[in-house]
Amino acid sequence: MNITDRRRILGPSNAKPLIFEKPESSEQEVQQPQEKSNVENESMYIKNGLVSNANGSSYLELKNGELSEQCTILLTSVYGPRPSRGAFSSKASLSVQFKEVTIEKIPSGELKEICNFLSNIFSAVINLERYPKSGIDIFLSLVQNPTTSDEGNLQPIIAACVNGITLALADAGIEIFDTVSAGTYKRNVVAFSKNGTEVVGLWKDKEDDTENNILNVIESCKESYLKNRKVIIEYLIRSRDADI
Repeated sequence: MNITDRRRILGPSNAKPLIFEKPESSEQEVQQPQEKSNVENESMYIKNGLVSNANGSSYLELKNGELSEQCTILLTSVYGPRPSRGAFSSKASLSVQFKEVTIEKIPSGELKEICNFLSNIFSAVINLERYPKSGIDIFLSLVQNPTTSDEGNLQPIIAACVNGITLALADAGIEIFDTVSAGTYKRNVVAFSKNGTEVVGLWKDKEDDTENNILNVIESCKESYLKNRKVIIEYLIRSRDADI
């Protein structure tokens, strides 16, 4: 007795599955994400608001090359404005403290110079008169320092500090006159404001043997400043739009 399965329609017994060849462009499409990752490795990675007990904070990875280990990692925390004790002051006081958590230690004298340099920059950038009888404390924690093979080169660290403080101040909602960022050239760092038309800080390494004059150094630093400033502003705009 011939029994036929009527629950489904069966195809021919000699049927073969269809096989489609991969298009030639598929290999190129796979390589595109790799090219994009190289571009990202040469820029900055930014994340704000990681320190919960601070008024503002920023996590910054400043890439110095295509290799991930060539990277300065800095965590910045801002506390304030908070009331200060003592005599009345018409504007807020500002303090910058640097803490290095890496194995290789920077001499204390150089750390003091870095803090004084950063204090001078942001004393002119923060609207301190808006916060009378108060204090603003900035803490910098250097998580990774890629300059161990080149002792004495503080250029990538100082540039990361300037950019990190600007991001942390914005996260804290502290009023600043302009978005300050730093540009680097060899062993020199220049902090700019007002779209590069005003210099608010200049760090020239003592061991820098470049023969270029100061004007050439400033112009060279301005190129990297404009790139860093663009990344910072784009991140702040995206963060603001995400909160709305």
